[in-house]
Amino acid sequence: MLGLKLLTDPRWANIAEGNLEEILTDHAWCEQKAASNAISLITNNSEHEDLVHELTAIAIEEMEHFKMVIDIIKERGYTLGRERKDDYVGQLMKFSKKRWQPEYGFYRQTTICCDD
Repeated sequence: MLGLKLLTDPRWANIAEGNLEEILTDHAWCEQKAASNAISLITNNSEHEDLVHELTAIAIEEMEHFKMVIDIIKERGYTLGRERKDDYVGQLMKFSKKRWQPEYGFYRQTTICCDD
């Protein structure tokens, strides 16, 4: 159905089945973050018309995905929980903020942040 290269480990499927509300909530917040990141990149790089065009499409698509997941949550009688903070993401953000130098611009800055 999904065209996955490997079979899903049945242990993961069993864990997921027992925590579906939490997994759907996490998925919804991931979609929202993807849209928010695209919008932030647009805001910080508005002079790059092609980038703005592509990121606008991405932001819209990600918010459509967010709505789809929210609808599934509602259909199942669940509620959207609070966003869970992820320590790995927090550490990554701290690292990238230390290295951020706006004068480098988006393209060079992305390369520098992801270089280590």
